Amino acid sequence: MLYSLFASCKINNIDPYTWLKDVLENIQEYKANRLCELLPNRWKISEVNVKN
Repeated sequence: MLYSLFASCKINNIDPYTWLKDVLENIQEYKANRLCELLPNRWKISEVNVKN
């Protein structure tokens, strides 16, 4: 499963480490009906991580 997610990151030109770090840090704040926004093809880095 992780391999598929990392392959999806590669297809979408996303650094897998940055994506996974952001998702794990922010997943608690997401409602269940919005979890699809955290998939690599729809993910946008959170503003908190852009500032760091």
